[in-house]
Amino acid sequence: MSNDASPPGGRKALPLVALGALGVVFGDIGTSPLYAVQLCFQNDPSFAHDPASIIGVLSLILWSVILIVCIKYTGFILRADHEGEGGTLALLGLIRSKVPPLPFARPSALTLLVLLGSALLYGDGMVTPAISVLSAVEGLKLASPVFEPFIVPISVGILLALFVSQHLGTEKVGRFFGPIMLLWFAAIAVLGLAGAWQHPAVLAAFNPIAGLRLLVGHGWAGYAVLGAVILCVSGTEALFADLGHFGRHPIIVAWYVVVLPSLALSYLGQGAALLTDPAQAANPFFALVPHWALYPMVTLATVATVIASQALISGAFSLTQQAINMGFAPRYAVVHTSENTPGQIYLPVVNYVLMVGCLALVLGFRSSDALGSAYGLAVIGTMTITSMTFYVVTRCVWGWSRPRALALMAAFLLMDGGFLVANLAKLFSGAWVPLLIGGVVFAILLIWTTGRSRFREAMAKLSMPLPEFQQMAECWQQREHGGAVFLTENPDKVPMIGHHEWLRTHVTHENVLLLRVETTTRPHVPEAEQLTIEDLGGGIYRGVARFGFMHPPVMSRALAEGLPFDYARAVFFLPLVVVKPAPTWWRGIFRRLYLFLGRTGLSPIEYFDLPVSQVISVGIELKL
Repeated sequence: MSNDASPPGGRKALPLVALGALGVVFGDIGTSPLYAVQLCFQNDPSFAHDPASIIGVLSLILWSVILIVCIKYTGFILRADHEGEGGTLALLGLIRSKVPPLPFARPSALTLLVLLGSALLYGDGMVTPAISVLSAVEGLKLASPVFEPFIVPISVGILLALFVSQHLGTEKVGRFFGPIMLLWFAAIAVLGLAGAWQHPAVLAAFNPIAGLRLLVGHGWAGYAVLGAVILCVSGTEALFADLGHFGRHPIIVAWYVVVLPSLALSYLGQGAALLTDPAQAANPFFALVPHWALYPMVTLATVATVIASQALISGAFSLTQQAINMGFAPRYAVVHTSENTPGQIYLPVVNYVLMVGCLALVLGFRSSDALGSAYGLAVIGTMTITSMTFYVVTRCVWGWSRPRALALMAAFLLMDGGFLVANLAKLFSGAWVPLLIGGVVFAILLIWTTGRSRFREAMAKLSMPLPEFQQMAECWQQREHGGAVFLTENPDKVPMIGHHEWLRTHVTHENVLLLRVETTTRPHVPEAEQLTIEDLGGGIYRGVARFGFMHPPVMSRALAEGLPFDYARAVFFLPLVVVKPAPTWWRGIFRRLYLFLGRTGLSPIEYFDLPVSQVISVGIELKL
C-alpha cells in the first residue's frame, strides 16, 4: 500500500501545492453545484413543492459525496498509486508490474475492462465542458431575458476559444487557476451559508434517513433521482487521475479544508432557496445570488467552468499519451508545451476531436437541462470499472485475502450499481451519446491493441535466434563503417529485417545493435537508466531502451550519448510492412481498420524521433 509522501518542497509547500490542486483536480466536481440540484428536480418537478422531498434530495447528494469521495476515493482508491501516478491505466500498470502479461498474448479481460473505463472518460470529457459552460452562461437569463437567444452562441464561442488555444499550453495560465478556484469556492460557500442561515431546516439533510425515505417512499420517481445525484460527484476520477501532479496529501487537504465544506454549504443553500420558493427549481444556484452580483457571478462561474474543462481536456491528453506508450493506441503526435513540466502536453488529434464533440453537443442539446439527460452514465460506468480493477490490486498487489477484498468490492459495487441502474433509465433520452463516444474509442483501442499483438506475433515468427545470427556474422568478410541499429521485440532473437537477404548481400556494418524499446510499468525512468547495452563480441551489441509510460520514447536523446559507435554515422533499419490479403471478409475489415488507424498516427521515424537521413526501410510481407 502506498505511503503518504510529503509534497515537493516539504510540508511548508503543502498550502501552495494544495492551492494548485484546487485549480486542476477539483474544477469538475467544484462546478457541479451549477447544475446538479437543478437536474434532480427535472424529472418530477413536484418534488420541489414537498419540503420532505427537498431534504431527501439534499441528503442523497451529501451522502453520495461522503460515501464516494470521502470513503471510496480518498480513503482507498487514492492509495493505489503506481509510483505516485494515478488513473485506470496506472492501475493496470501497477497490476502488470506484479503479474506481467505473456508475450504476444491477446488482451486479457482485465485489460479490456480498463480500456473500456478509459474510453468512457472520453465521453465524459466531451459532455462535461459542454454542460458546465452552458449552465454558467445560462445565469445571464436571470439578469435579463434579452440574453436568452445568445446563450448557445456565447457558449460555443467560449468553448471554441478554449480548444483553439490549447496549443499554447497551460504553464502561464495554470498558476492563476488555483487562486481563481479558491475565490469560486469561497463565493459558493458564502452564498450557500447565507441561504442555509435563513432556513436552518436544511441541516436535516445530514440525516441519511431522509434520503432513504425519498428512495423508498416515492417508488421509481424517487429512485430515478439518483440519475441526477451522480452529477454531484462528477470529476471524482480526476482525484485519482491527477494524483501524480500533486500527491495524495495535498489533494486530501484541499478536499477537506476547502472543497467539501464549500460544496456542502452550496447544496444546503440551494435547498434553502427551494424551501423558500419552489419556483427556483429552474435554477437554484443563481437563486442564491443577489441581483446586483449576477453579472460578476456569471463571469466567475464561466471562468470556473473553463478551468474545469481545461482539467478534463488535459486529462484526456495525459490518458491518450499513456495509452500510446503502453501500446493501446496509435502513435499520435505529442507536443510538450512546457520546458519545465513534462506532464503539460498537447495532442492535436485528441484536441480537435474533443472540440467537434463538445460543439456538437451544445448545438444539439442547446441547454444544460437537456444535456443533463446525457450526463452521468459514462461517469458511473468509469467508477464501476475502477472498483472492479481495484479489487485486483487488493488481491495481486496488496496481498489481501479473498474475503476481505470481496467485501470491500461488494460495498463499492453496491453504491456504484445503484447509480448505474438509475442512469440506465436515461439511455434513450440522451445517455446513449457518451456511451456511443466511449464505444467508438473502445473499438479503436481494441482494434489497435489486437492488431498490434498479431503484428508483433507475425514478426516474431520471422525472427532468427541470436546464436545463429552470430555464426552467420562470423562469415562476413567485408563490412561498412559505422553501425546498424535494428529494433527487436525479443533481445534473444534478431528480427527478420536484421537478417534480410538484401542486407546480407549489400549492406553489412561493422557494428550491429539489436535494440529493444521497452515501455515499462513505471511512470518515469531517469535518463541515466534509459539505455543499457551489452557487448556480445564480433561487433554485435544487444541493448534495451526503457521509457516510462508517462513519456514518449525519444530515441535521439537516449542514444546520442550511449551508443558504442558514432551516433551520427548510425543507420536505423525499419521494416516497410505490406500486409497480405485476408482469407475471410471479417478479417479483411479488421485489417483495413487496423491499417487505417496506423496511417492516422505517426510513423516510427517521427514517434521515436529518429534522424530521417539515417533511416532505411526494407520491405516485408506479413499476414495478420
